[in-house]
Amino acid sequence: MRKIALVGNPNCGKTTLFNRLTGLNQRVGNYPGITVDKRSGKLKLGENHDVELIDLPGAYSLSSNSMDEQIVQDVLLNNAAESHPDLILSVVDVSNLHRNLFLASQVHDLGIPMVLVLNMIDLLEGEVIRTEELEKAFNCPVISISAKDGKGMDSLKKLLLHSTQPEDNPHINLDDKWITDPEVIRELLPDTSVYQRFKITNHIDKLSWVEHQQKISDLAHQSGNSTYKAELNEINARYRFIDQLVKKVKLTKTDLRSKQITEKIDAITTHPIKGLAVFLLTFFIIFQAVFTFAAYPMDLIDSGFVWLGESVATLLPEGMLADFLVDGLLAGIGGVLVFLPQIMILFGLFTILEDSGYLARVSFMTDGLLRKFGMNGKSVIPLVGGFACAVPSIMAARTIENRKERLITIFITPLMSCSARLPVYVFLVSFIAPDDYLLGFISVQGLVMMGMYLLGIVVSLLVALLINYFMKHKSGSSFILELPRYRFPNSKNILSSMINKGKTFVTEAGKIILIASLVLWTLGYFGPQKEMDRIEQKYEQMALESNLSEDELSYLESSEKLEYSYLGYIGKGIEPVIRPLGFDWKIGIALVASFAAREVFVGTMATIYSVEDDPESEGGLKAIKFSYATAFSLLIFYVFALQCLSTVAIVKQETGGWKWPSIQLVSFTALAYFASWLTYIFVK
Repeated sequence: MRKIALVGNPNCGKTTLFNRLTGLNQRVGNYPGITVDKRSGKLKLGENHDVELIDLPGAYSLSSNSMDEQIVQDVLLNNAAESHPDLILSVVDVSNLHRNLFLASQVHDLGIPMVLVLNMIDLLEGEVIRTEELEKAFNCPVISISAKDGKGMDSLKKLLLHSTQPEDNPHINLDDKWITDPEVIRELLPDTSVYQRFKITNHIDKLSWVEHQQKISDLAHQSGNSTYKAELNEINARYRFIDQLVKKVKLTKTDLRSKQITEKIDAITTHPIKGLAVFLLTFFIIFQAVFTFAAYPMDLIDSGFVWLGESVATLLPEGMLADFLVDGLLAGIGGVLVFLPQIMILFGLFTILEDSGYLARVSFMTDGLLRKFGMNGKSVIPLVGGFACAVPSIMAARTIENRKERLITIFITPLMSCSARLPVYVFLVSFIAPDDYLLGFISVQGLVMMGMYLLGIVVSLLVALLINYFMKHKSGSSFILELPRYRFPNSKNILSSMINKGKTFVTEAGKIILIASLVLWTLGYFGPQKEMDRIEQKYEQMALESNLSEDELSYLESSEKLEYSYLGYIGKGIEPVIRPLGFDWKIGIALVASFAAREVFVGTMATIYSVEDDPESEGGLKAIKFSYATAFSLLIFYVFALQCLSTVAIVKQETGGWKWPSIQLVSFTALAYFASWLTYIFVK
């Protein structure tokens, strides 16, 4: 299958185009040997003509030190790479043609077949782009599209059916003179273009996949020519070429109306005080929406599984099979699906913020603040991403060049309340706050939920302040950011993100929750045989002698069996440690289980309370009862506790050892325990 790679600057609309072309036919993996997302999808161009579309990370050039841009280098410079494309879609933001053409011209010079895609033509107000001049300069097809609106998609697909092999004729005349012994380099790097050899030799020390890496490195250093100077000469020559080209391509002056609107909005969103108010209001609306919009589908799913469980129970004879299906399997599946609406809504709203250009403003606005805590504006992307999931967010910190700033960002990112905490928050907040509205529209539960998120943010900044004070490494890196124009998010892109993230939650976290639920049911159903026989004999005798109903006896028997099951012994073993927090042995079981993934907590509680289901209760999650003090203590515990093995593993990988993840695990667990204990004492 032919491989087509999308290459472009950040914020050029590349990912929107990828979503537009592939729809839901996407998959996410990792690049070989690198834990960075590799997004690919299948695109059908005609009968029996499918191609693989690869969305490469955003890059500004082929000369950067950031991890994302190094991946682009590795894929495009290495002809033997698994993701090396047969054709490149070089995506260009026409509203910033000058900057975008720099990377496009570099990609062209590699000698790989290319189509130049002029995106965001809907932003051209009073400006005309002469595509024929670009076709002449790049010697490749040029097409104008709007990925957001879907304009030009059919024409683009027709172009993708055919690709021409360009001549090895780079825009910048390098001709191998910059290095001694160019013939030897040609022999060591066969089947490469002039520009590929230039980039490989200049970056040889970072390209571990090159076969004769050490030999080429020695030749480069022996030549006496500075690779830095060679790169600088290339940049200067390339921008001279682009300056001349843009003058030919642009016919009329851009209408400034769109820019003026953006500047007026920025005067509010990037203001030190007004901008902070907008930030807080925006995230309050998000949490309000999570509660309000998801309430009905949540209740529907929960009630549906209660009804399904009751139906299955009536169809099957009493015994282990019925208990396994109802209290184990269905309770576990219900514990996964009941929180799917919140997950999808949360990710959909984050996609809106990113596509609109607002998240870039958050980075700009927070740079000055974060520097006081040993970070910079680049840290805000991992931190905000931590609201979704800490694992990819910690990997996103690779764009931060300064080691100290990067370590601080990685360390505090797990304190951002991720989507895995969302089911726990939603579940526990219902015990703390009434389902009421202030002024008729402000959800009390939404306010409490936002308070938990803000608590995590405040404490994370205090932790960052401590690390910044004690660490010896120096900060002080520069922060350069381009603020894109505001634009309306694409509804298809939002829907695609919601469905894909929901699918990931069900298939990835869902597997863990379901397996944990089944294991917990098994541990809760079985126990030492002597104890189980004793309890059965006891209740057989009570059935003959007492006046209790069959349902009441069954409930009492299930409760006692759970207490003396293997699960009960585990819970009672840790109960003395957690009793000061207001937790009993049942909560202790859920705490231990949720170290695999926080989401497991609610499913675990649902499983335990389904096994010990009071005949008078409503069933499902509504069967679970907590005191106000216990629920509040649990909520605070989950704000701080590092209960995610995946996060521990990724921190170990990103920091290169067990030092930082060990400090994280111990300190956050201690913080969670102490804060939970104080909360229980105070509230009680």
